[in-house]
Amino acid sequence: MAEEQALSPGGGGGKLGMIIGLLNLIGLIGLAVYIFVLAPKQPTQAQLEQKVMKEEITEAPPDKINAQKPGPMMELGVLVVNLREPTGDRYLKTKLIAELDAEETRAEIESRLGRAKFELTKLLSGQRVADVQGPESMEALRRAMTRRLNAIISKGRVVDVWPEEWIVQ
Repeated sequence: MAEEQALSPGGGGGKLGMIIGLLNLIGLIGLAVYIFVLAPKQPTQAQLEQKVMKEEITEAPPDKINAQKPGPMMELGVLVVNLREPTGDRYLKTKLIAELDAEETRAEIESRLGRAKFELTKLLSGQRVADVQGPESMEALRRAMTRRLNAIISKGRVVDVWPEEWIVQ
């Protein structure tokens, strides 16, 4: 008899089953609307990296070139980095010089030279060929490198980073 009730078309709850089904359908529609329309969009990793790079390298150019006497200069050495290209066979070779605010800053940078080079390598190796060519791109990267160096030192300030060589191949 239990099998007969389970197999019979009207024996499963009638209106209650239909109400539960409608509530489920409304809930699913609401969930779909939330997911596809209302939910805040989570940026992808590539979008986050691109946003960081834009924040780091987009800065309004100065109204006029700083005509003050340059501060002490310090060679940071040569960096050779692979650029972020699908083929992976492009690289940037650059020789960098840091302009310092005072001679005392030199000791601060020398004590952190390994980390300074690592930070600059990280910044440059995340670029594409298009990001390292052209005057606007070079200026933006130069400013980003200056900010990276200033972030790792506690005393003094790096005024600018000047590329003495800049070879993209």
